[in-house]
Amino acid sequence: MPSICSHMIIAKEVAKRLNISSDEFIRGNLLPDIIDLKDSHHKIKKSVYMVPNINYFIKKLDLTSELDMGYLTHLLLDKHYLEDYLSNLYPNKNVFLDGLIYKDYDYLNHLLIKEYKLDTEYIRKVLIKYDCNISKEKLKYNINCLGQNISGETYYLKYNSFSEFLRNISKTISEELVKYASKPN
Repeated sequence: MPSICSHMIIAKEVAKRLNISSDEFIRGNLLPDIIDLKDSHHKIKKSVYMVPNINYFIKKLDLTSELDMGYLTHLLLDKHYLEDYLSNLYPNKNVFLDGLIYKDYDYLNHLLIKEYKLDTEYIRKVLIKYDCNISKEKLKYNINCLGQNISGETYYLKYNSFSEFLRNISKTISEELVKYASKPN
């Protein structure tokens, strides 16, 4: 799955496109990675990766809630990242197995924060206000990732193509959210 910075970039871009200005949307966007539930992503096997089952969550979420819209935004990014981005770059290879992709995230996070002008202090303040059943350790880990400034060579992800993917997929996810929100459950 992509890093917290990627999720926060998509949250920012989608919120701008859909005119959402609530902290709840930002909080919902990180929930799948920090909530204490076995099926926070409810994954199904697709090719090499376990991909979030969007239809499963559409039935469970209240898409009039900005928290739930943020949650769905997170899942949609995970889905597209696995199916459309990584699977095209590395067909038939699970790039998470050797752990090197996590180093790529460490190297790319500060560049993404700078390019997309993420207000990491604002995001930290929003994220510490959860009042649901979350893993405090996972939350702390994700918040710490926002402050990393590590340089190095990436192994799987190349900055320009990854940044372009994020720019393009924010439009797709915005359109999907509008479509899902307009459908009755």
